[in-house]
Amino acid sequence: MKISRGTLAAFAAPCLPIAANGLPVVVYLPPYYASALGLDLAVVGFLFFVVRFIDVPLDPIVGHLVDRTDTRAGRFRPWMAGGALVMALGVYATFMASPGLTPLRAFAGLMLMYLGYSALLVSHTAWGAVLSDDYHERSRIFGWWQASNLLGLFLILGVPPLAQKLAASDDPSFGVHAMGWTIMAALPLTVGWCLLRVRERARTGGEHHRFADIMAVLKLPLLRRILLADLLASLAPGMTGALFLFFFVAARGYSTASAMNLLLFYFAAGLLSAPLWVRVARRFSKHRALIWSLMAYCVFQTATIIIPGNQFGIAAVAMVFAGIPAVAPAFLLRAMLADVSDAETLRSGQQKTGLFYAALAAVQKLGYAIPVGLSYSILQLIGFVPNLGAANAPSAIDGLVLLFVVPAVVLAIGAIIVLRGWPIDADTQARNAAALAT
Repeated sequence: MKISRGTLAAFAAPCLPIAANGLPVVVYLPPYYASALGLDLAVVGFLFFVVRFIDVPLDPIVGHLVDRTDTRAGRFRPWMAGGALVMALGVYATFMASPGLTPLRAFAGLMLMYLGYSALLVSHTAWGAVLSDDYHERSRIFGWWQASNLLGLFLILGVPPLAQKLAASDDPSFGVHAMGWTIMAALPLTVGWCLLRVRERARTGGEHHRFADIMAVLKLPLLRRILLADLLASLAPGMTGALFLFFFVAARGYSTASAMNLLLFYFAAGLLSAPLWVRVARRFSKHRALIWSLMAYCVFQTATIIIPGNQFGIAAVAMVFAGIPAVAPAFLLRAMLADVSDAETLRSGQQKTGLFYAALAAVQKLGYAIPVGLSYSILQLIGFVPNLGAANAPSAIDGLVLLFVVPAVVLAIGAIIVLRGWPIDADTQARNAAALAT
């Protein structure tokens, strides 16, 4: 059954504020905390890593509880509503922080924000997995999901330069505060639309699995491959995102505003190319489309090393090409995981969709947490000065450039290796769906 565009739009709408809590947090908040708020560079890296590391085990617990939830409102609605409220409180504490912020207060704000983010993200993606049992329709569902994520990224990254322009000030706090207010305003509007418009399908398979199943699911070979591929595919843009401002401002001499505008080109290209990857997946299968996107990512990420300084047009073109393949892994892996969930439901008689997507959410968080903690520690070791516009030694700049390019390419190649020979195609999923229906 084909889902209407109106339903897909309502389902995808919460991605706008959810996405704003992903890469923009990595791109904006660590440099802001390390420069404008005066926290030590290594402390900032450690905080963002440890909060995500602590938060990771909570995702499977949330997924377990989502699978066991049975209310008149449905399985997913209570978790999305509660998650949105907690996330809004955390966004306020995190984005509205002022100079004099202590590491403890920074930790508390980040922890609160990511707790709400976990509940919202896990319940939302698990809901998307059960909207349809059709192999190609799932690509379409998560194509809308990813397009909405990219639109959210595109819009939220446009907020800081607009806020600074309206305030006629280069103070980064204007931009960060404006991002926070935008996220808090978008959360009730988008989540409310989704909860009111999208219906929940009847369950397939039993849902009362045991708490011990949280660890047991990690023994499933296909799930482990999905999780490893997603970790590698998330670490790659996570590394570049954590270093993006430093690379273009310190290594290439662009202004902070110009660097932010380059990010807009990157995400705009991803937004426009998402339907292309849906068509490729429909024509050749999801895993082949995913492998090809990772191969293209390796080529274009390597090419960023030759981006010249103070040539905005050339840099913008490079960001467009880099953004085209970067969009595919996130939504194709989630569409593939829905197929894995059906295969496991057929095998075991228990539906563990929430658990599966919680595991994937946990891995995604590591993909954003590890780069900040690791790359910032390496930058400090090589003597890099984080204050944007500060002078750095040539050796520190060379180290920054290599850190921006090489790890991302190596990680993407690793994801390609993991995904080779993927066993579930359209015919396999059709048989599984038919068996579950009977």
